Amino acid sequence: MKQKYISIIAVLLVAILMGIGIHYTQEFRFYNLESNDLFLYDGADILRKLQQVGGMSLLITSFLTQFMKIPLVGTCMVTVLYLCVAWVIWRILRKQAHGMVMAGFSLLPVAFLYLCLEHDYYRLQGHIAYLLMLFALWGYLSIPRNRLMLRLAVGTVLVPLLYVTAGSVAVAFALSACWVECLDRGFKGTITLAYPVVAGAMAFFWVSTSKVDHWETVLTPLMYYNWPTTYFFPLYAWGMIPFLWMIAWGLSKFSLNVSAKCFCMVSGVVLAFYLAGNIYGKVHSKNNYRFLQEQYWVEHEEWDALIETADRRQSTFYISYLNLALAKKGQLVQRFRQFNQQPYTKLMMYPHPIIKNGVSLQSDVYWAWGYIAAARQAAFDANLLTPGSCNPHHLKILVQTNLVLGAYQVAEKYIGWLEKTLFYRAWATDMRRFLHNPEAIRQDKLLGQMVASVPLTDKYIKYEGLGQDMEDILAVNPSQKVLSQFYEVYRWMEKEEKP
Repeated sequence: MKQKYISIIAVLLVAILMGIGIHYTQEFRFYNLESNDLFLYDGADILRKLQQVGGMSLLITSFLTQFMKIPLVGTCMVTVLYLCVAWVIWRILRKQAHGMVMAGFSLLPVAFLYLCLEHDYYRLQGHIAYLLMLFALWGYLSIPRNRLMLRLAVGTVLVPLLYVTAGSVAVAFALSACWVECLDRGFKGTITLAYPVVAGAMAFFWVSTSKVDHWETVLTPLMYYNWPTTYFFPLYAWGMIPFLWMIAWGLSKFSLNVSAKCFCMVSGVVLAFYLAGNIYGKVHSKNNYRFLQEQYWVEHEEWDALIETADRRQSTFYISYLNLALAKKGQLVQRFRQFNQQPYTKLMMYPHPIIKNGVSLQSDVYWAWGYIAAARQAAFDANLLTPGSCNPHHLKILVQTNLVLGAYQVAEKYIGWLEKTLFYRAWATDMRRFLHNPEAIRQDKLLGQMVASVPLTDKYIKYEGLGQDMEDILAVNPSQKVLSQFYEVYRWMEKEEKP
């Protein structure tokens, strides 16, 4: 009984430390995951996800990430997920090394899963798929050892089933199950080489039928990335299962006393936390994470947080959101020289506007100016570049800009999409009162201000150059305080740049 309480306390301590570390380092990444994979309560969209290779894991992930919009939910969800992964791995390993001796080492794959989050193009689907694979491996190893042919039949079925439901992680199952049998049975276990053969056959089928584009995608963790990557942390997590089984197999040959078992357990925990912390410090990009923070603060209009945490040495890469926050607080003209302002051509521009972060920034800045046509185009491009289905923030801008420009049918399309969500449904339904109702739009505090900002030259395109377009907007709406501050600073810096 005493040992049971000690185990519970140890698990709670690990969970608390894990949760604190995850929240401190990944809080804003969870908000970004929610924005990049909007879950639609729509039969056609759900069916589309399920029809993809690994569709079940994709659907589960998309459903869960929608709740990451709520503070702390992402942290709690991922912490519980990691604890489940560690628990299932321990249940697998104790089939070889009994007791708690391998409990600490079961956290090693979790360390590499955690490091996967540091890559912006990684999808949490890889985590869910990994957990599904572990459950399948646990079930497979639960079949009595002396029933090899039954294991062979079940394993042969599980490989394609995992491919369909979880994706390329089926390869990890095939290799792990084969390794376990060969290590345990010797030559007799080589019959389970059928698992990798079946996995290869399934990979050939998916590629030949164009369900998956590349061999690398269907055979490696690249399936769980939105863009090719050189980060190998998922592969390390995959490879840890055979490696840990070999350790468990070796330890099972010795008779360990309580002290030795405790040493192994504590050593595993310490090693897992050390690896996660040490490698995190080497691969973590403060700049990229800062951008995620600023995007969140802008979307929630937390201007003070953005200004108070700004680094006066920060480069053009981040100065645009800071300038927007200063303008919203009416401080841009007075304070812009306190920061590392770059050439005027980049004062409010992300240096690479063709990528998602760049057009996302532009849509926010242009919308705040009342630069309606440009804001709509940037929001459309940013939503098109969203890794998942849709981005709710960009959809909102598309709804509002199309209402302002009188494109009611287009606005209604985006309203319909948002009405299929859980957390944006009420906002979208409220926007319906503006459809085909220009008078209601003019009376609205925000939309009315934007309607007044539409220039007389042409409301649908920008063609006169940034400076002239800013003048056109201010000519029809001098009360555009945000834009007027940007324009004043723009002209000052333009004069300073000229020889």
